[in-house]
Amino acid sequence: MLAGLRVSIRRIIPVATLILAMVLPFVLTTSALADAADKLAPRYRTWLKEEVTWIITRDEKNAFLNLKSDAEHESFMTRFWEARNPTPGAPSNPYKDEHYKRLDYANDHFSTYRNGNNGWQTDMGHVYVTLGAPQQKARYVAQSEIRGMEIWFYSTGHPALPPNFYVVFWEKNLGDFRLYSPFMDGPTKLVTSYRAENGRVAAFKEIDRVLGREVAVTTLNLIPGNPVNINDASSDLSSDLLLGNIKDLANLPASLEQLNLRRSLNESVSHLVVIPGESLNVLTLPLRDSQGEPRLHYVLRLSSPSDFAVAQSDDRYYYNVQVITRVLTPDGKVVLTQDKKLAHYISKDDIENVKGRPFGYEGWVPLAPGKYKIEFTLTNLLARTSYTAEREVAVPGSPADTFMLTEVIPFTKAEVVDPAIAAVLPFSSGGVKFTPFVGKELALVPGQELRVFYQIWHSPSATETLAGKTLKADYAFGRLGFTAGTQLVHDDVSKEQFDRGGSMVNGKKLSTVDMVPGNYRMAVTVSDPETQKKAFGALTFTLVNESPSISDVWDVYDEDLPSYVSKGQADYELGLSYLAREEMPRALNCFQNALRKNPKHDGARARLVDYYFRQQAYDKVVELFAQSTVTIQTEDQTILSVADSLDKTGNTKKAVDVMESAITVKPANGPFYLALSGYYTRLGNAKKAEELEKKGKSLMTASPSS
Repeated sequence: MLAGLRVSIRRIIPVATLILAMVLPFVLTTSALADAADKLAPRYRTWLKEEVTWIITRDEKNAFLNLKSDAEHESFMTRFWEARNPTPGAPSNPYKDEHYKRLDYANDHFSTYRNGNNGWQTDMGHVYVTLGAPQQKARYVAQSEIRGMEIWFYSTGHPALPPNFYVVFWEKNLGDFRLYSPFMDGPTKLVTSYRAENGRVAAFKEIDRVLGREVAVTTLNLIPGNPVNINDASSDLSSDLLLGNIKDLANLPASLEQLNLRRSLNESVSHLVVIPGESLNVLTLPLRDSQGEPRLHYVLRLSSPSDFAVAQSDDRYYYNVQVITRVLTPDGKVVLTQDKKLAHYISKDDIENVKGRPFGYEGWVPLAPGKYKIEFTLTNLLARTSYTAEREVAVPGSPADTFMLTEVIPFTKAEVVDPAIAAVLPFSSGGVKFTPFVGKELALVPGQELRVFYQIWHSPSATETLAGKTLKADYAFGRLGFTAGTQLVHDDVSKEQFDRGGSMVNGKKLSTVDMVPGNYRMAVTVSDPETQKKAFGALTFTLVNESPSISDVWDVYDEDLPSYVSKGQADYELGLSYLAREEMPRALNCFQNALRKNPKHDGARARLVDYYFRQQAYDKVVELFAQSTVTIQTEDQTILSVADSLDKTGNTKKAVDVMESAITVKPANGPFYLALSGYYTRLGNAKKAEELEKKGKSLMTASPSS
């Protein structure tokens, strides 16, 4: 056993494979599933068929029905909820509590006693239980010529759903509201007068006259901003794809990915959740790169060396960690998620060097200026422990006609790094890599140097005329509460150090010789003699007689950062943050940069296709997909938009090729078959079109849970 470092010898078992083998012994057919569900004890039958029917995945349902004993069912139900718990290990489960509140609300408000359906069984109940309460709701009572409607507006942030969308319910019979499909139903279902017999255009005009243009357009497309042709009142299949995704939200790849990620932490890691701030120290700092784009640099560092463990295999040691960084808007919408895994061997010499040092991970995430909530999870996969922390951060924008300072950060080490990687390393600027101090209080002993750095941000456009000019940096520090003894250090800083993005890093080492123990404050003032403008920063620290807080640390970072940047993923994630802030020109530029660096970047292509399709720039959509093929990763909406764009630009045969490819490589999808049916109709193949339409409608009406 090494001092300050736990070392364990273990054989690593593929836990995920083991769990899969235990819970999925065989797959039941649809009829067998129904029979098995009916044979369950009442408690478990109610739980499966009523309480979780809209949120359980097909694989989980099959696994539950394969269990034999009450104890197995109870254990499964416990793990089911814990896998969805946003605060694992806590006394309560917010996800579970919210789910049962939604069920109660649905049963109280949407039950249709005429049909004998409980609220959760209705279309309204299904949507409410799945998505929660809408952000806005509008009710339109039945009138002489238009059926009653209720329109819900959502802004969920779920990666499988549009950022904003409507859900429309129409009153088929008194009090019986059904989910409305723009393509399958259309405006004619909403009009009771003779105009319904005159087709979609006449029905659309009647809704437009009585309820207004916004409602009428919504009946043609549920996604705001999507192109709508009011002249023929036609609807594409994007809305029906949305409705299908809502109905089957639990089984969508994005949902399964999120669930598996949480399950991997909760079950296979059996992790320990540590209260934020006690065992995991966090520092975040916005720094600009050489292009002037902001990055939020961060370090996650364990408080004690004993909180981290390595393993030994033969004569080598190794560590295996996972770092998950979730970026959310202040109101909780997911902007992006980073999932990094690092596993490395360590030599005996290195072990000797790092023992007794706190372990830390340094990284960065590209973010547009604005406010965010960041969730960090650092997991030691060998020690089966996880540490979590949350921070609210603000990334400032570029100053227009002045300059500003970032936060003043103390550091333990600064080193010149290889220019080939300097631009991508965490806490690196101007070719210098800093190791920041992280902790609640900065403590030094008298005589120990106070080392600090910060970045100065200038307007990029102003850097061209800075030759021969300087800024003045003044450092004033003294004891809190004492006016005497304040020291002042002055530096001149050349403006020529600004990079083309308008940033420069500045560091300073200050002596504490002859200073007595106590609490101190250092104020930094950077001024421009030419404009008389100033920027300020500050830092507090303590001089103590006992051991100082600054010590050697063991920090690691992702060695794939150069690839992360060169292959466009950093541009893509920056684009997502601009997209979340609805700054479309900047977002588009980022997505284009990502695709330029990596022509196979499906995410960047999908975001561009979505934008140009909304702008009805169909030729640009076709151009974006010209050198690509449909794969399992291609988003469903991207496929429909590309095919529709091909059709609208006169290449219906190519649209057929795209959709034929899609139904071959993607899971069965009703809108795909309906779109393909329409293209075959336009090509004059009525028999093929009828066959595909029948298949598409059967998929659209099939139960997602079956």
